[in-house]
Amino acid sequence: MKYDSANDKVKSGYNKTEADSVPQSGQLQTEGLLRESGRKKSTTEHRTPGGTSSSPERKRRSGSSVSYRSSQPAKYKKVSSDGKRKVPKKRRKRSGCLFPLLVLILLIALAIGALGATLKGSFSKIEKYDLDTESITVNDQDPNIKNYKNIALFGVDNQDNKITDRGSRTDCIIIASINQSTKEVKLMSIYRDTYVSIDGEYNKINAAYSFGGPELALRTINRNLDLDITDFATVNFKALADAVDALGGISLTIKSEKELDNLNDYIGNMNKINGGNSPKFDSVGTYTFDGNQAVAYSRIRYMEGGDHARASHQRLVLEGIMSKAKRQPWKLPEIANTVLPQCKTSLSDNEMAKMSLSLLRYKITDSQAYPFKSEDARNGGIYYGFPITALSNTKQAHEYLFGTKDYDPTDELHKISEKIKNVTDDLGITD
Repeated sequence: MKYDSANDKVKSGYNKTEADSVPQSGQLQTEGLLRESGRKKSTTEHRTPGGTSSSPERKRRSGSSVSYRSSQPAKYKKVSSDGKRKVPKKRRKRSGCLFPLLVLILLIALAIGALGATLKGSFSKIEKYDLDTESITVNDQDPNIKNYKNIALFGVDNQDNKITDRGSRTDCIIIASINQSTKEVKLMSIYRDTYVSIDGEYNKINAAYSFGGPELALRTINRNLDLDITDFATVNFKALADAVDALGGISLTIKSEKELDNLNDYIGNMNKINGGNSPKFDSVGTYTFDGNQAVAYSRIRYMEGGDHARASHQRLVLEGIMSKAKRQPWKLPEIANTVLPQCKTSLSDNEMAKMSLSLLRYKITDSQAYPFKSEDARNGGIYYGFPITALSNTKQAHEYLFGTKDYDPTDELHKISEKIKNVTDDLGITD
């Protein structure tokens, strides 16, 4: 087992001024999450987008697989009643955060591998990253972890859609845990505002990728959750939109007026980032969303629950993409040609080819989010999600991912958990 001390300085360039120091006001860039309440009663009524609007741009579109971000105004298709998707039951506050395309990338890689003839050509489209594995802390204390292949999936929040090794915070982080024997896959997202130790400095976990690239991001995940991840894949906003467009759109539901207002704001933002003219919606209801609209839906944040509401939206987008892709497997090569060039991974062509051999056996069985229990609060003027506690949450994570009962965390994690608890105690947060 290789496990470095959390007091070590960051080996990839993150300048640490004092070991295990807690950030004070003014040290970090303020990223306040607006906490609003008053979500209105949800509705699953199926409508055509635009409601009663007479705007000539709000015409129906056909169900063909086309890009909805062209120079022509985008159009919509009403979802039929027999295509209505059951709205997932409401979970606890911490419901899960998924950046949808990340999992689709794995599906594409596996499906393309099954085609055989196009294997090398398809995998070669992905930008390869030469990961410095020697700088990544790994933990194998859990006896069951060796039976799983764990991969970190990152969605970067970059307004110019570039995937840089540093400088971009991760909009979402997902751990894909693959049971090597059964090929069952469990997903566990990590909330972007989670308060963690980044090589001894305490910050939001989404800052690790920005400060030190994939190496620091993986090292941070492994140290704070006692994991052994040494592989990753990263995508951007445009790749997600392109995938949805290639599938002909996905069905999603707008459940409240507040959600509608936030969604329309983000649609305008995505049109600016990705290009195109995806129209806004006039009323709540269920619609077929195009690429920009789906990405906007996954980014909604200023709702009751903040980052947690955003996580729920991302899960619904994931379900929509996966469901549509399974019904149209012949479109996976088209998606691969469009999406894979916009991805970066440490996985080699051979590793992806090996995974592809088990394509038909892979099945996503569950998705949850870390921390399972937490409290949101300001510290130094910045909102964080504090694990309550890091120890108990990690034990629950190991039971969920690997089936390990009564996992005994490392000494390193005990120290990290104690330092976080000191902060929450000072803030008046109790277990």
